[in-house]
Amino acid sequence: MAKNESNSIHRNTEQNIMAAAEELFLEKGYRAATTVKIAEKAGVTHAMLHYYFRTKEQIFIKVLDKNQQELFSFVRPIMTMNTENAWETIKGAISLFYDFLNSHRRYAPMIYDVQSQNPELLSRYKKNTLEILGSLVAKHKEMLEKEMEAGRMNKVDVFQLFYNMLSMCAITFLSVHAIEDLFSHTPERIDEFVAKRKEEIIETLYLRLYGKT
Repeated sequence: MAKNESNSIHRNTEQNIMAAAEELFLEKGYRAATTVKIAEKAGVTHAMLHYYFRTKEQIFIKVLDKNQQELFSFVRPIMTMNTENAWETIKGAISLFYDFLNSHRRYAPMIYDVQSQNPELLSRYKKNTLEILGSLVAKHKEMLEKEMEAGRMNKVDVFQLFYNMLSMCAITFLSVHAIEDLFSHTPERIDEFVAKRKEEIIETLYLRLYGKT
């Protein structure tokens, strides 16, 4: 077998294992997604899975890295937004983060589940995430403070503002599947709810920043 062909097979097998693991992590949670189930879903033997990944933790970290890179690709445009218009910058940041979570609807619940049961797995992930969020806050902090000093925006704590943005988006997707089950909503109804929720979050934050206090 040619070296290039061998490398291609190796990459495909590794990617299949990661894809199977990610699907099971999202669907069943970290604890219930055993290496036996991952190997079965990936169509490889248990021994082969351990040849590529020594432990389930190693697979999980790889999956986290992949999702983190996808998150950063969504967030990166915020870093280059035109910061002369404060509201458009904030609205754009909300939209980008919300759209990422919407395209990865089980991602927030998975992170919450792991944080509750296996927080040590997120230590490196949290460090990287906090660094990028810290950069975002620092980049836009001066712009927001100038808006407040000029009286064009209500006085707010910048950290609280960013926390509100993150938490309001995240809670939507932490609860969306419970809402789907509780009210027996169809996928179409859930999509409608999620779209309306985005509008509500943006309007709520707009009123906090520009409404009469």
